[in-house]
Amino acid sequence: MSYTVNIEFKENYLHVVVNGKNTLENVLSYFEKIYDACIQYRCSNVLIEEHLTGPNLDTFDVFVVITKNFHKAKTIGLRLAYVDMNTEHSKRGLKFAENLAHIRGVNVRLFYCKTDDAVAWLLGNNSQSV
Repeated sequence: MSYTVNIEFKENYLHVVVNGKNTLENVLSYFEKIYDACIQYRCSNVLIEEHLTGPNLDTFDVFVVITKNFHKAKTIGLRLAYVDMNTEHSKRGLKFAENLAHIRGVNVRLFYCKTDDAVAWLLGNNSQSV
């Protein structure tokens, strides 16, 4: 695995910063670490600031990530703000991931390089995933 993950508990959410290569193995691995941290800190609000390099995951890999994780996400009531800091990533590919998660009942919203907007949404009273 060629990535690093830093998880910091803030007062009302977990701030996760991920650096490294954008691979299926890395994404699946860092999601496991996030779920462990959610349980440890009893916190279901998560901000992921992803600085992964390389192309988007392909459609099948996105499907694998969502299907392997949505049961856990629903069980803990995960509210996830995902900020992709890689300006080279396709927004269409990320939108597919967001839509697939919504279909599975996961409260997630994608942001592009705007961490402040993501925190505002994450901590807002609006539980809608827009």
